[in-house]
Amino acid sequence: MEKLEQTTAIKWFPGRGVEENWINEAEEELGFTLPPSYCWWLRNYGNAFLDDSYIQTLTSSEFRDISDEDWCKQHPHRLALFVPDSGELYYFDTSSKDSDGEFKIMCYDLMNGIIYEYAPTFADFLEKLIGERI
Repeated sequence: MEKLEQTTAIKWFPGRGVEENWINEAEEELGFTLPPSYCWWLRNYGNAFLDDSYIQTLTSSEFRDISDEDWCKQHPHRLALFVPDSGELYYFDTSSKDSDGEFKIMCYDLMNGIIYEYAPTFADFLEKLIGERI
């Protein structure tokens, strides 16, 4: 995660990590635990801005427009993560949990209708996104 501290490609706001109970509420509503690397990022950074788009974060349940449970019913095994203006949708594939509790990050190329694995973990996702923009 050194790249987070040394890059200008991603804008993040220190000291704005999410509250632990927000993670617990989201996991309870979703029906599964969030990946450890994503939880680490949520606790330590909480939010980030890349290519004029936010990487999805958590907020208190009272401020959510759509419940996590409703989102998962609409899109089984898909939890949106990052939707830049470049015609791509990055999401957690919640059917692919590995032995460390991490989900693969998939990229849905909306222009071509192609879905492919972008990164094996959230940490790798961040590193790859930053690397592509340096």
